Order: sequence, then C-alpha cells, then structure tokens
Amino acid sequence: MSEMVTQRRKKILIADDSEMNRDLLAAILEDEYDIVQANDGVKAVDYLQKHAEELSLVLLDLVMPQMDGFEVLAYMNKEHWIDYIPVIIISAEDSPAYIKRGYDLGVTDFIGKPFDGNMVRRRSANAILLGAKQRRMTRIVTDQIYEREKSSKLMVSILSHIVEFRNGESGLHVLHIQVITDMLLRHLVQKEQNPYAISKEQIGLISTASALHDIGKITIPDEILNKPGRLTAEEFAVMKGHSMAGANMLDQLPFEQKEEPLVKTTYEICRWHHERYDGGGYPDGLKEDEIPISAQAVSLADVYDALTSERCYKAAYSHEKAIEMILAGQCGAFNPLLLECLLDISGALKREMSLKSHSHRYDGTNMVNIANRFHDFELESSEKIVQQLEYERQSLAFLAENSDNIIFTYTASPPILNMNKAGTKRSGITEPILSPLSNDALGGLIEKGSLNRLTKKIREATREMPHVVSDIRFLDGRTPERYRCDCKVIWASEENNEYTGVVGKLTDIDADYSVVSDAKDIAIKHGRSAAFSNFYDRFKAQGFTVSGEEAWVLLQYLQITFDLVRYVNPITRKMIHVEKDGRVWETEFDCYAVWNCNEGCSNCISASCVRTKERKMKIEAADNEAFQIVSMYVEIEGKPCCLELVVKIDDTFVPQGYSKEEVLSSVRIHKENMYLDRVTGIYNKFYYTEKLCRMEAVAAVAMADIKDFKRINENFGHQTGDDVLRRVAGVIHDAVGENGDELRYSGDNFVMVFSDISNDKFEGILEDIRKNVESLVFMELPGVKLELNVSGVCRPGKVDELLDQVRI
Repeated sequence: MSEMVTQRRKKILIADDSEMNRDLLAAILEDEYDIVQANDGVKAVDYLQKHAEELSLVLLDLVMPQMDGFEVLAYMNKEHWIDYIPVIIISAEDSPAYIKRGYDLGVTDFIGKPFDGNMVRRRSANAILLGAKQRRMTRIVTDQIYEREKSSKLMVSILSHIVEFRNGESGLHVLHIQVITDMLLRHLVQKEQNPYAISKEQIGLISTASALHDIGKITIPDEILNKPGRLTAEEFAVMKGHSMAGANMLDQLPFEQKEEPLVKTTYEICRWHHERYDGGGYPDGLKEDEIPISAQAVSLADVYDALTSERCYKAAYSHEKAIEMILAGQCGAFNPLLLECLLDISGALKREMSLKSHSHRYDGTNMVNIANRFHDFELESSEKIVQQLEYERQSLAFLAENSDNIIFTYTASPPILNMNKAGTKRSGITEPILSPLSNDALGGLIEKGSLNRLTKKIREATREMPHVVSDIRFLDGRTPERYRCDCKVIWASEENNEYTGVVGKLTDIDADYSVVSDAKDIAIKHGRSAAFSNFYDRFKAQGFTVSGEEAWVLLQYLQITFDLVRYVNPITRKMIHVEKDGRVWETEFDCYAVWNCNEGCSNCISASCVRTKERKMKIEAADNEAFQIVSMYVEIEGKPCCLELVVKIDDTFVPQGYSKEEVLSSVRIHKENMYLDRVTGIYNKFYYTEKLCRMEAVAAVAMADIKDFKRINENFGHQTGDDVLRRVAGVIHDAVGENGDELRYSGDNFVMVFSDISNDKFEGILEDIRKNVESLVFMELPGVKLELNVSGVCRPGKVDELLDQVRI
C-alpha cells in the first residue's frame, strides 16, 4: 500500500483594516495557502507573538488604526521576526519616502493599490521562496554551531557522570554544581560593587566546566573514594591529590586543545576548587583573588551541595542549616561577596534545588540514555525547537481555556494583555488590549490602588525572585469582587534588565474576607471591657508605643465605628499591617491614589502627624463625598507611623447646623482657592502638580510666554505687569474654552493641556492665541506691542513627558 506524502501548506498573515481588501487578497491566495487575517496592527503583532514560527509571509497595509504598518515593522525588527518572515507592503501610500522607509525596515517587496491578482500571487510566491532559502541557509549555519556545542556538552556530561557513578553518587551532584554556580555568578555580576568582569558567555563556560571539577577522582582508589567512615590522615592526603590529578590530565592534552577556553577554565576549576579565601585550602595555598573567580564559585557550590546531599559517610543537612554552617565559617573561608550572593539567592536556590532533585533521577541506565542522545538527529535542530515551542504553546492554551481561574499573559513590548475564556467572561473584555496601563482600559474595572500595587511589585521583581503575589479588587459590582493575583515575571535575555512579559492567574478570594466580620466580633468583646476603654482613652490623649497584638486589637475595635482604619507612614510610603499574633509587616503604599490625586497632598495631615507626633484632623472630598480624617501618632513595636481614621460625612454625621452639601461645597471652595492663581484668576502650578502633571492619556500640551515681559515690570511697574498677565490669561482662557485646561505655570509662563483635540484644531487655537495677544492694546504701555511665544506638542502621551518636549 503506497504512502501519500502531503506537504504542509504555507500560512500567510494579511493585516489590513479594510475587510474588503482582506477578503479580496484571501480570495486570490486561499487556493494555495492558509490565510490568517488581522484588522489592525495590534492583532497582527499579537498573532505574531504566538505563531511567528508558523508564518511564511505577511501582507501588510500601512494605514491602520491603533498601530500602523510601520509600527508593526518596528516590532518585527525588535523581536527579529523580520529575519525569517518576509513582508510585502500592500498600500495606496506609494510615495518614495514611504517605500524607502519600508525597505529600510526590512520589507521584501512593495505592491501599490489597486493591485492585480496575478501580480500578488507571483510576488507572494517569490517572497516565500526567498524566505525559505534564507531560513535554510541560517538553519545550516545554526545547526553546525549547535551540534558542535551540543556534542561538547554531552561529552562533558558523560565524563562527569562517569566520575560520579564511580563515586557511588546519584548523578545529581554534577547538575547541582552547574545550577548553583550559574545562579551565584549571574547574581554576582548584578552587584554594584562587583570587581569581576564576567560576560554571559563566560558564565556559561564556567557552568559547563564545573561539571568536570572532580574528574581527578578517577585516580583515587575505590576503598578511599567510597569509604563510609572517617578518612585517616594518610587517606585524606591521597584524596586531596584529586584536584592536582585532574589538572595534570588537562595539562597533558595536545597544545591546540589546551588553548581552548573550555579547557583553560576547566583547568582552573579542577586545580583550585579546594582553595580557601584565607589561604587555608589546597593544593597551592592561594588566598583571596589569587584564586580565579571560576574556582571560587564552584568551591562554594560544591560545599553547599555536599552539605545538603546524602553521602556514604553522612546524612543530608537542611538548606537552612547548610547556609548557617557556611556563613558561620564551619566549612572554610569564602569570598564575602559570594557569601552575600548566596544569602541573596537563598530562597530561589532552595526552590531550584527542590525542582532539580525531583525532576532528574539517575541510575545505571542513564549512561546509556546519554550516549543514545548522540544518535537522536532525525529532525533538524531548528525543527525540534519549533516543535517544542508549539507543544508548550498548545499546552498552555489548553490549560488556560479549560481553567475556572482567570489566566492572563502580558507582553511588555508591544504592551498587549490577553485573557482566557474565564477572564473575558468576568471582565467583558474580549479582544487583546494594547497598552492596558496607559489607555485606562482597566481603570473602570479594577480599583486603581490595587492595580498600582500589582504593577509596582512586577517592576521590582528580579530574575532570582520573579514570583509576585498581590490582591486586586474589581469595581464593576459583580461577584467575585476580590482576587489574588499570582504571577511570574519573565525575562528573555540575561543581558537585558527589562522584563519581557508576565503570565499569571487570578483566584477568587471573596470568602477570605469573611474573617473581617469575625475579627470585628472579637473587637466588640474587647470594646466592652473597662481595661480596653481605658487603653483607648489614653491612646486618644497621646500617641504612644503599642505591641503588635495591641495594635491588632485597636484596629479591629475601631473598624466598628470608622469606614476606614489603617496604620500608615506617608513619609516612607508604607502601609503597616498587623496580625492577630502580633506579627508586623509592611507594603508599598501611595495614600494619594485613594483620593484620586496624582501625588501627595501638600496638606497631608498624616505626614505632619508622623513628623510632629501630634494628633491632626481635616475634611477631604472625593467623588462627590466628604470625609473626616483623623491622624494619631503611634509606634508599633517602636516603629513610628500614624493611625488614620476615616469616616464618611453623610446626613447622620455632619457638624451641627450644616448639611452634607454645605460641608462638601466648603471643602471644594477651599480646594479651588488653593488651585487658583491670585493674579490671573486661572489655575496655578499647584493645580498642575496635584491634578494634571501625571495624566497619562492627553492629546496635546502647549506652553506660552510673553517676550521681554521682564522689561515691562522694570519700566512700568509690577501693577502694570499684573494687568498684562490678567489680559493675556483671559485671551488664553477664551481660546482654550472647553477643549482643555489652562494655568499660570510660573512668572509669565502659561501651560495648556488638551485631553482630546485634533492637530488642526490645536494649531488653530495656538495661532488664535498668538494673534489675539499681539492685538491687545494697553493705554499704560504707550508704543509697546506684546509678542507671545507659543509652542506645543500634539500627540497622545503623559502630561509631564509631553511638556518636557515643548520648546519655546
């Protein structure tokens, strides 16, 4: 029976915002190719992120919403997709400048609209053929390098496992040494005071060479090597000879082999991995940086693994005990900087060793398995990688789509957020979100404070500590309301300090908050006791030091009366948490986010309370509600902070003789007076600092100043100067109108912020301001004609960043 061999059809991505164009191109090509469509640049990039290896060609329009074709090409260059996926631009924008820019960004061909079907078919086939040839040549070179490196590492692995097998060990020792050495060195190079210039390639070389650190043990007799009891002085002298024996083996290699970097590094490690930082090691008694850093790192890794592993002569110590013994100097002296690294990576190291120990088990048959891998070359290396990536992608997709938890992935460049079915059902967001943190797509869905805490933790994550846990709260009124976000931050390159993405899940924790009601019940019982009443009376009179347990009881008691109770230190931007058992811990905290401000209030009573140790009170307004805030100084276990008590002012809780609306109006008037410039009557710089500067989704920003205004003050007096400022501010106010906000920034400088405006309208407003100011007539300024410098930037962005780009 004959076999039918079918070749997999090539896949083409068509990215065009016109459905008619997409359908027309699909109709031309679908007989020969599988077609995938994207109606904008965001969806095109999102598809490329997940399926780039499957694509043979991209047909790309230039003019698209959200992300245009040039931006797509920029991302394709950044992610190196353009290196193996040919791109043909199909666009009506056929100016020489557009064509040149496209070719500069790596496109293969350019087809103008309207297009001919036969030309599209022929050029697409040519581009796919050219791309296939390029990939084939790249694969040949890559495979040659890959196979050589793979064979070298396999030989190192076989030799090292022979040594460990003869030594009666499990085989995990070699793997552990490589992992620990790699972790220590990667953390070392991130230290500011690190004096060692070690590249990523050198770290890889040292980690590989570390597998042969004990190769000299081949020369040690079995009765000594595997002796279960304590070695005699003579036996120990023989055992110590293994380091020099290994170095001598390598030194006897032919000259051209001895000059290989791997052999040189292995020689250093074999000979000197038993030297000690204080000079108390062997065989040469080297000390401090006379010992190569490669041997120092392997030495520390070797001691740690020896302590935590079971041997024929000892039981295994725990991770914690091993760290304690090493730091206490019980295992010899080590480089203080490496000891600091060991302590820094302690948590990550414990997890990594646990994973390696459970995922790699060796027995006698493993030597055969390793050798058999030499013959496992039926598929080309690049194909194996593609297959593995596709397997991982499909596994993740299957698990995510069938999970009841919300599963999400976020890529940093481009910034795109994706969710599984559970996530789209709960959030109502069904499409990938471009720039979710800057376009306010999550603003009405997730409470801002909890979102800020999560993003801050993600930014502060490290390669050693990539795991992030934070609670978030949904604001849409649906249940569940509260979730625990458990995610991992991912880096693609050791050389780049920027993370490339995040993957995580949200788990319902609404039920956990039932403990609050239980705690309040306990607090009520405390509140009925005379002892607690006396305690609270003393606390109100004067803040003082309390224990962690007292702080917890006080918190529960006050939650009965007040809408919000918390311990904070706005100076250090920390919230202090206390547990029932008295445990105290801190988290990052931005108080002003609670009140929808962009930064801390100038009249922050809690900051003043911590500084002066005095009780403070004020009225605050937010979202058409008024709140009374009381801050009282307290030290929890000797640590200074303040207790914030917040209660909403409604019709049942207002100062006598006033209504809630009157209180709210009074607070707003006070706020507005604080924000108004007394000379011009428009907003002042304080309003910019508190309300405008950090707005992230405005359309345009402009600045204006009066030319030679200083001379007006000098020649005609400040009263006349103030009149000029008022008149100019009036012109700016009338021109801006409801399109944005205007303010006096400083002196004769004015700033305008537009939340939503077209470029033509923006330019028109600036020109009107310039003309109307220059037409102003001042009787007290005979012969003086005002000139106004006006400049602006019209593109989406953050206010303070756009203002930095304005030049006058």
